Amino acid sequence: MARIHYWQYIVDDQGRPLQDVNIRMYLSNSPTQEADIFTHQALGAPTTTSVADIQTDGNGFFEFWIGDEFENIGGYVSTQKFKLTWSRAGIQIGAISNIDIFPPVFKVDETDNVSSTVTEKNKTISNELAYKWDTHVDSNIDSEPHSFQAVDILKSDAIPNKLVSNYLMNYILSAIASAGTLSIEATGAIQKAFTLAGGDWSVSGDGSYYYDLAHFFGRQYPVVQVTKRMGNPKLDNYRIEPKNVRSLDENTIRISVSTAIDAEVTIIG
Repeated sequence: MARIHYWQYIVDDQGRPLQDVNIRMYLSNSPTQEADIFTHQALGAPTTTSVADIQTDGNGFFEFWIGDEFENIGGYVSTQKFKLTWSRAGIQIGAISNIDIFPPVFKVDETDNVSSTVTEKNKTISNELAYKWDTHVDSNIDSEPHSFQAVDILKSDAIPNKLVSNYLMNYILSAIASAGTLSIEATGAIQKAFTLAGGDWSVSGDGSYYYDLAHFFGRQYPVVQVTKRMGNPKLDNYRIEPKNVRSLDENTIRISVSTAIDAEVTIIG
């Protein structure tokens, strides 16, 4: 049920409000038949403008409501047109025909899923679709909505049956849990800084030392810079050249040095 508010001001040719003007509303296709109206936006039974004695007030204003096709009694289909007349002793009688009361786009009723008009295309979306949306967002989903499965961060498969794949979420969490600190440079490059102690290095077969560093850049051959930490602020930041740097995969590099040192490793990729 919906009632459309109809109102106007009646004024003379100089814009002065006309009081106590008799207002009558008829059906355009039956000019002598008064239309059903309501004097309240939600309450009361239908009446007519003559029975309700609709007149303008001191500001020339009048109002009433017209019921739509969902009104229990006294409503009209949206294609119904109306005729308005006004009269009073001492003024010229006036009339306007073919008045469209109902809007071209109607309000959606998201609670309606049973009426015969749920699919009518006279709204931005139909009542049927609005009902489905409204009930869907209120649903409690305890299984697999739309066949989407929950992410399992312990797995690394890339099956596209989730909003985020296990592989991507595992990758993100592994990167967060790594020893480096992640920052994004203004250039768009990614930079990570790692701190290695002398005991972190492993001895290789040729007597040098190596460390397998997981950077999680998702690409091979990043830029690597190794700085020796001397324990003295004046001597820190002493840059050395690694004996060898090798990419083991797109997320891991092996750094080899001649001596197991306390070092700062910066990786840019």
